[in-house]
Amino acid sequence: IVTRNAETGSIQVRLVEVNCRQHNTDFMPLTNACVGYNALDMVLAAYLGDSDESTSSHEYPEETVHLRLPWDSLPALPTTRAHGAIIHFVSHVSGKISRINYEVFDQMEELPSVMDMHVYPHFLDEGNEIEKTVDIRSDTGWAHVMNDDEEEFQRDVARLIELQKEMFDVEE
Repeated sequence: IVTRNAETGSIQVRLVEVNCRQHNTDFMPLTNACVGYNALDMVLAAYLGDSDESTSSHEYPEETVHLRLPWDSLPALPTTRAHGAIIHFVSHVSGKISRINYEVFDQMEELPSVMDMHVYPHFLDEGNEIEKTVDIRSDTGWAHVMNDDEEEFQRDVARLIELQKEMFDVEE
């Protein structure tokens, strides 16, 4: 993003890397909780800059003052408030779903670090086909995981990964 300083006329360059890969879930609440802001807000802050009414040609609505993320207030490196991740559920089986292990889903949801989770509807009907996960487009769902205790967070992530192996049974 290139802007011109209204006071000096000099060119200012701002580089913001945005991970635009589709996660099939809203990652913003997780990143807001873990570091205090998110990539989308950073892009807007980089583009719009800080609003100094005396030097800015931008006029922002007064009622949005509390919503703005001032670019100059962002740290060079984020401060971790909590540990968080989006865990995509991996299918370890291939075939026709013969049993959906709801007990496993319950165990996943009961983990202290699991804030939210979703299994895609296609995988909730016995008789539907399932393939082994090979990429982000072939996962079976996701979990938002967050905890301010790093050890508990790591333990819960490891348990989620183990439980994924038991989510579905298939006809042989």
